[in-house]
Amino acid sequence: MMRSNLEGPSLNTQIGRLTILLLLIALGLVSSSLNAPATAQEADPTYEEVLESAKGLLRKNRYDEALKGFKRANEMRDKKSGECFGWMSDAYLGLEAYKNVVAAADKAIAFAGTDTQLLIKAYNNKGLALQALANKKDQKKLQDAEAVFREALKLQNAPPILRYNLGVVLMQLNRDEEGIAEIKQYMKLHPKGGYFETARKLVENPRRARENYAPDFSFTSAQGEYITLDDLKGKVVVLDFWATWCPPCVASVPELRNLHSRYSGNPSFVLIGISSDYDEPTWREFTERNRMIWPQYRDHNRRIQEAFNIHAYPTYVIIDHEGILRFQGTGYGTNLDAAIRRQMNAAAQN
Repeated sequence: MMRSNLEGPSLNTQIGRLTILLLLIALGLVSSSLNAPATAQEADPTYEEVLESAKGLLRKNRYDEALKGFKRANEMRDKKSGECFGWMSDAYLGLEAYKNVVAAADKAIAFAGTDTQLLIKAYNNKGLALQALANKKDQKKLQDAEAVFREALKLQNAPPILRYNLGVVLMQLNRDEEGIAEIKQYMKLHPKGGYFETARKLVENPRRARENYAPDFSFTSAQGEYITLDDLKGKVVVLDFWATWCPPCVASVPELRNLHSRYSGNPSFVLIGISSDYDEPTWREFTERNRMIWPQYRDHNRRIQEAFNIHAYPTYVIIDHEGILRFQGTGYGTNLDAAIRRQMNAAAQN
């Protein structure tokens, strides 16, 4: 009896083909997964998975990679995800791309709907970005930042940090009384907040919001003296960020010795060496051999360098008698002496 081709190959033919396939798999010429269904691991990641992965990168300060993830997740929502735009504004803030922060925050606000927490995040990030773009001087951008922070404060459960941010902007607008009131509100609502000590100093001296005050620092010198920024108030402070492995730093030592000799008799002057050396014996031997008798500190964990945003050596920083940063120069040959004289003269007139 004849059989239609629709009935398929005979049983013997099927067995023969299976035998050949098994032989090829055994020889490694064919993957055993060819006829297997796709596993869950091989499936495309979901929106939630992409978003969570990007948030993990953001928590590790890997802003560029996080941003790519948020953009990919946003594309999975036809570029209309307020949530993604909110996280993008966080990533851009980490990258200090303030114009992009404003644009992403505006998108987040537009797509947020009734999501109060997203609106708070977007308004806060936009306000911080406008404040940064103002650079303490652009009154229009500062006024825009004020308006944004006030919008955020209208929302339910607005966090106390918004009071702090608004207070700083008001001080930068020379509206100290209003600014102090807002910052006191922050201190009342969040007595254990991370900005409490900074807030206290702003209330005591609102100029801190407008002037480039030096970040707080403290250390115990190689000579065994504990030194803090508060201890140095009233003095002109020169910080020398250096290292023994840095040829220009080594070349500058004779000039630093001359500077120290020239000004050390004046009680209003102090020179401090902040080394980035990891090897303590090498550092100690070098400072002793080169008669670097001014206060020396080995900043092995980069705590002070990071506070001053130091990335090149040697870098010289001058802090005036009020604690305000007045000069920063990098490289051997910087006209440090002239900068010191200017600040010493200013201190003598006060």
